[in-house]
Amino acid sequence: MKDPILRYTKAALTIVLIQAVVPHIHASDAERPNVVFLLSDDQGWGDYSFMGHPHIETPHIDRLASEGILYERGYVTAPLCRPSLASMATGMYPHQTKIRGNDPVGKKRDPELRNRMTAPMDRLPSFIKELQANGYATLQTGKWWEGSPLKHGFDEAMTHGDPTKGGRHGDKGLTIGRKTMQPIYDFVDKSIAEDKPFFIWYGVYLPHTPHNAPERLFNKYKDVAPNEATAWYWANCEWLDETCGQLVDFLKEKGVYENTLFVYTCDNGWRQSPKRNRYETPSKREPEEIGIRTPIFITHTSQLEPLRDKTTLASNIDIAPTILQACGIEPPEEMSGLDLRDTDALKARDRVFVDVYEHDIDLDKLDDIDSNLNARVVIDGWSKLTQRLDSVQLYDLKTDDDDQNDLSQSNPEKVAQLEAMISQWLKETPVPE
Repeated sequence: MKDPILRYTKAALTIVLIQAVVPHIHASDAERPNVVFLLSDDQGWGDYSFMGHPHIETPHIDRLASEGILYERGYVTAPLCRPSLASMATGMYPHQTKIRGNDPVGKKRDPELRNRMTAPMDRLPSFIKELQANGYATLQTGKWWEGSPLKHGFDEAMTHGDPTKGGRHGDKGLTIGRKTMQPIYDFVDKSIAEDKPFFIWYGVYLPHTPHNAPERLFNKYKDVAPNEATAWYWANCEWLDETCGQLVDFLKEKGVYENTLFVYTCDNGWRQSPKRNRYETPSKREPEEIGIRTPIFITHTSQLEPLRDKTTLASNIDIAPTILQACGIEPPEEMSGLDLRDTDALKARDRVFVDVYEHDIDLDKLDDIDSNLNARVVIDGWSKLTQRLDSVQLYDLKTDDDDQNDLSQSNPEKVAQLEAMISQWLKETPVPE
């Protein structure tokens, strides 16, 4: 690893140049920002009031989104939580990280297998490690799959991640938001007292099942939802919003809100089953829009002018380099994403890619990027190609945002063009040696 002091000096010069050319950024405040990463869990891309849902109310997230740069057409890198979260942290795609499924083939809870699963994360870069190396106080709360967070750039963590003690996807950390916000409050107070910039990973386990929001929220939706299961899911969406509001209000009380960068996204999509407390197919784990699309926004009121972008494509692969560059830190070369603050760069790219792997993966075949693969997706402007092992589907998202009308048979030239883009993408994003 490069010397962090030299790296920061170089990055500080770089950020001055970036601020001169990137639209919507003020260059007056040289103080390093605090960073709060707000991560929704299992939520449909339209299930917010700011995205036009007719019933779900999310006033706190709405307000935060209205104060920042919002990309309505954001996408995950994988429609499954573990590989999706790993991509956010590393700025790399699942086919690169070897973090592709939630569980191993075999005894899913076996500590030896789970340690083998999380081993790839040890060698990968991450924006969290970079923040820590550059003087940030770092806190993990909520969802975390890769063993002990303390091994991956966090100074403090709610999750222990020990598979011999039941650690899998967050253990004790999953109580954040649902039961308490106190660990975050204590961490912020400590960071302020020590005069250190801070980073908070808020991987709150909402609106993820169990859909057991406070009954007052269920009662709000039970008469307008089409069924009881959906009413409980909608209630969990608002419960998520309430906890984000609590976090934001606390930072405002402490006087650090304006110099805090907020990044919001979701790990994968969700379509609620009408009969039970789970998702309907197609939904999460699938390449359909409902599984892979999410709004993405960044808010930093002292630095960014509000902007709502309804057409430009953004990706969760962009989160890691965005956070690092906003903090004056040069991203590792393995991070291929763009700075979400640079709207012109995203418009010029206007393309995103998604890996779709099985839920359970064969640990003996991780070197084969096609092992346990379900599909790869490229979205180029409004054209979407889903490339499966034995078929392809082509969609025009401008008129079909739910993958209903396959145009592949009538547009073979477009299919060939998009398949070539996938092949080139795989060449440009190799597995690190």
